[in-house]
Amino acid sequence: MLLRFQFAISAVVASMILLALPVPIVAAATPLVIRVGWAETPGHLAPLVAELAKRHPTVMPNDGKVYDFQPVRFPGSTPQIQALAINELEVAAFSDSAFALAITNAHLDVPIVADVLQTGHPGYFPGEYVVAKDGPIKAIADVKGKRIATNAIGSEADSTMRAMLRKHGIKDSAFTTVEANFANQPAMLEQGKVDMIELLPQFAAELMATGKYRVLFTASDVHGVSEAVFWCMRADFVAAHRPALDDFFTDYMRAMRWFLNPANRNEALAILVAVTHKPPKDVEFAFTPHDFYRSPDLMPDIAAVQREIDEDVTLGVLPSRVVVSPKYVDLSLIKKAKEHLDGHGS
Repeated sequence: MLLRFQFAISAVVASMILLALPVPIVAAATPLVIRVGWAETPGHLAPLVAELAKRHPTVMPNDGKVYDFQPVRFPGSTPQIQALAINELEVAAFSDSAFALAITNAHLDVPIVADVLQTGHPGYFPGEYVVAKDGPIKAIADVKGKRIATNAIGSEADSTMRAMLRKHGIKDSAFTTVEANFANQPAMLEQGKVDMIELLPQFAAELMATGKYRVLFTASDVHGVSEAVFWCMRADFVAAHRPALDDFFTDYMRAMRWFLNPANRNEALAILVAVTHKPPKDVEFAFTPHDFYRSPDLMPDIAAVQREIDEDVTLGVLPSRVVVSPKYVDLSLIKKAKEHLDGHGS
């Protein structure tokens, strides 16, 4: 911070002071603001990592010094395109469709830099699309004319749902899309306001225990293993701030590993309860195979991103193809972070 002195001082005295102080006073560097988009937690760990940093500053020792980590909530991936374009967001949590649209429609140079979560990974939560057992949808063909909940048009949940319906010849105009927060969708299904929802793992146990609902299909049925959500950043921002970003990604990877470490499970769940205000029994799934898969090294499955984009283009979910690698991939930040951590035994 630059200090401004408000003293009335003569030119002669000022010259004497300058001569007496040959070494200038250097202002302290301002931490780099890193605003990170997220949509739901614990799928997206950003808000949990922010709470962990408060409780255990040694996990993210550079937060508030080198960088200022600020999680920002969005209803889904697609609203983050505009935020990234107008420099109101530094890290976007994109689905494959939001990523492709950011490049083809918004003309952004936004390489993939890290993993957030994957669906269809063997042994982990597959991403479930749920209907009422006694409701009007008995098969996928019955979706025609029905009301389908989605968190945000163009999000991973939304594009995956549309891909499955396109595979069965059901176009977007054949059903009604109702945008709603993931947390509100189970109640909307129970109240008959919508006929199908995507069920996140934090709501699955309670809803399915009623015996009134069934899984119509899963995300893994649509795409197999999917790099469902991943981080993207503007290439020019990465180039301008690489040293600070190296520290951020090292700290964030350390925090990711902390949450995935079984030794920290009790406190990790306590943090999740504190952030979400959910009863402890409702978060027991977290950081187990009943949850989404996350790479402990933040390594995204680039081949899965390309595969999903290509399939979405073929099905008409996306208007045009994007060739992901090598132009839109920059894994140097997470590779450097892994070297820092593994090299020092962290």
